[in-house]
Amino acid sequence: MLDWHTDTPYGLTALGVPADRLSEAEEKAASALAGQPLPASWQGADPALRRRLVAACRPVPTTRLWHVSDDRPVTDEARARQDCLRILATEQPEAVPLPTDQVNRLPGLTALLRLTALACRMPPEVWLGADEDLLDVFDSYTVGGIPDDFL
Repeated sequence: MLDWHTDTPYGLTALGVPADRLSEAEEKAASALAGQPLPASWQGADPALRRRLVAACRPVPTTRLWHVSDDRPVTDEARARQDCLRILATEQPEAVPLPTDQVNRLPGLTALLRLTALACRMPPEVWLGADEDLLDVFDSYTVGGIPDDFL
C-alpha cells in the first residue's frame, strides 16, 4: 500500500503486508484504530495518545515499512513523485502494489499507513521511546530522503 504526501516536503510511504494475512491485518488495524482520535501530527500528539496508538497497532501483521521524502528546493510534485517511486522500485523490487479498488476496501490499513506517514515526517533529531514510536511496531523499516544529486 502506498501513501503520497502532497505538501512539501513531498513523501512516499509504503506499507508491506503478507498477502496471505491481508484480511487479518485489515481487521486488526481497523480494530486498533476504530474510535481513536488520529492526530494531525505525530510529534505534536499527546504522549498518552501516542502510547495508546502504538500499543493498539503492535498486533497488526506487517512485513515492512518504507518511507522517503523529497525536500529538494527546486523539485515540483510530479518530479518528486516520479523520483520517490523510482527509489521504491530500486530498493524494494519485490514490492507489489495493491490495486486502488482493493486499497479502498482497507480503511484500517489505510489509516495505519497515513498515521505512520505522519510519524515518518518528524524531524530526525526527535527521539521517542519505543512505547511512543510508531515505527517500533514494524519488524523492518527504512526512512530516508532523496539526495540533492539524485538523477
